[in-house]
Amino acid sequence: MRMVNSMSALHDDGYTALAHAIVLTAAESYKYTLYALKNQHVSYSIYRRKNELESFFLSDWFSLLSGLDGKYFIERMWEVYYFDG
Repeated sequence: MRMVNSMSALHDDGYTALAHAIVLTAAESYKYTLYALKNQHVSYSIYRRKNELESFFLSDWFSLLSGLDGKYFIERMWEVYYFDG
């Protein structure tokens, strides 16, 4: 029985690590997207990426993966990387 519990814990840790990696990758991409907008490197692809990422942050999937409120997350990213960065 102990081995089953250990395997379950490893399995859960794997899912947690994957969730963190997905959220971190999206946040990094959004950070550089905001830098591009701030520095006026504007193109259709930048706006498309911004909209896709914001759609992800506002989704139930993001909330499930991160436990965060997507709207608040977007606002904080703008404050840190667009207005202050």
